[in-house]
Amino acid sequence: MCSEAKALDMAFESIYALVEAHLKKRVSTTCLDVGSARGYWIDQMASKIPSTQFTGVDLVPAKRSQKSRTSSSSSSSFEVHDVNGGLERYQASFDVVHVRNLTQGIQRFSSCIGDIAETLRPGGLGVFIEWDYQVYNSSRVAYTFSQATFDPSRRVVPGFQAPSFGRPSSSSSSSLFLTPSSAGSSSASTSSSTSSSPSSPFPPSFPGSGNGGGRPTTSTEQIPALVHFLRAVVRASTAAGSHISSVGHLGAFVQRTYQFKDVQVRDVWVPVNPQPGCDPQERKLAAEFRPAFVGFLNSCSPLLLSHGGYTATELSSLEDAARIEIMGGKVPMYVRFICVTGIKI
Repeated sequence: MCSEAKALDMAFESIYALVEAHLKKRVSTTCLDVGSARGYWIDQMASKIPSTQFTGVDLVPAKRSQKSRTSSSSSSSFEVHDVNGGLERYQASFDVVHVRNLTQGIQRFSSCIGDIAETLRPGGLGVFIEWDYQVYNSSRVAYTFSQATFDPSRRVVPGFQAPSFGRPSSSSSSSLFLTPSSAGSSSASTSSSTSSSPSSPFPPSFPGSGNGGGRPTTSTEQIPALVHFLRAVVRASTAAGSHISSVGHLGAFVQRTYQFKDVQVRDVWVPVNPQPGCDPQERKLAAEFRPAFVGFLNSCSPLLLSHGGYTATELSSLEDAARIEIMGGKVPMYVRFICVTGIKI
């Protein structure tokens, strides 16, 4: 199993216990995994509940290893399907539907949630899990960066010198920030700690739209490259047609389908670099998740080159600076997953 799948299975253990219990209520049950990728989640669940028939759908064919194909071949199937076109073919077919990290590829997120709800039978369990594309400190306050663009060649935090990556700085400008090439110039310019009690179906709003759940709105600018990188991912995804900026409204979208009861929203905090003195379980989870988080940066390169306005050199410098901030381990950082469950009416 890949490090990301292993880490997230650990982080969402209590939520997946609900899935397991729901699927074991009857002798023969069915489960749909929307955005199944390589099928790691299905493999794990199929090993625990062999009597359930699992179906995975994704935009591209699942790249399954021989071991995975052999271990779950009798209880799982994988289909190529673009959920942006609807899910009518699966209507009222499943006892559980699982959705994780799907938002970046969805064009109409609220409508998609409604389509997914339609795949459940009455009494079925819906599980929706999305990352909010922010990084937080140990007090669960989002790290911020006060400027729209970032130049990794300049000193931006007292006592910390970011690497220059060989990029010359202009002697005629005192700006710390690098504008993407699409702006017309490449020169300088202007433990998992899980909330055990579910919250309201209306979680804190998406970054930049206010103080949502009552948390402080600012934090120190200790990881400017990573913050800027994640902002760039959101902007580029939006430019590519994604509804990624609506992820903070996940709970509201599920509630407003009017197809679920007992809707519950939980924040699940996954450590990238845990705070000093944390328990061994949190350190273990961070060790599993950190390489996957760095891998996420690498996977965003095609998107940022095509829709982010960066040259390959500019993007490489930004990625390197963000990677150093993560792997340096000096700054505690956590990511928040919004987890929503509900029972189909």
